[in-house]
Amino acid sequence: MTQPPPSHPIGDRDDRFYALGQVVERAAVMEIALRMAFCALIGGSHAAVVAAGQETHWLIENCDAIARRHQEASPDQREEIRAALRACREANRDRNRLVHEAWGTGPGGVPAAMQSVRRSYQITGRLWSLGEIRATADAMLRAQQDLLAAIEDALGPDSLQAVTRLLAAEAAEHHGNG
Repeated sequence: MTQPPPSHPIGDRDDRFYALGQVVERAAVMEIALRMAFCALIGGSHAAVVAAGQETHWLIENCDAIARRHQEASPDQREEIRAALRACREANRDRNRLVHEAWGTGPGGVPAAMQSVRRSYQITGRLWSLGEIRATADAMLRAQQDLLAAIEDALGPDSLQAVTRLLAAEAAEHHGNG
C-alpha cells in the first residue's frame, strides 16, 4: 500500500474522503427527492414506474417542464418549485464537476499521471478544497429540502406521503425482479 506523501497528512486525506462520501450520499438523497417531486407533480399510480431508474438530470428537466404548467399550483408556488429545481440543477452540476474534475490532481494539486505502455501523461484538473467539497454537499442537502418544502406548499404534504408509498412499492418490485 502506498503511503501518502508527507506534505499531505492522513487526517486531511480522511477529511476529504469523508466529505466526498457526504456528496455521494446527499446526491442519492437529492435524487430520491427529485423522484418524489416528479411523482407528486405528474400524479397517478404509474408515476413511480416512469421515475424509477431515471437519472438526476432527467428528473430535474421533467419536473421543471411539469411545474411550469401545473394547474393545481399558483404561479408563486410554481416559481418556488422551479427555484428549488434550479438549486438542484446547480448542486448537481457542482457534484459532476467535483467528481470528474477533482481526480485530475493528486495531493497538493500535483497533476495526476496517466500512463500507457509507452508514455506518461500529466493531467491537471481543478483542485477542490475541503470547504468547497463540504459546500457542495450542503448545497445538495438544501436544494432537496427546498424542493420537498415547495412541493408540500403547492400540493400538500399528503401528496408526498402517497408518493413515498408508490416509490417503495416500485422499489420492492424492481428489487425482487432485479
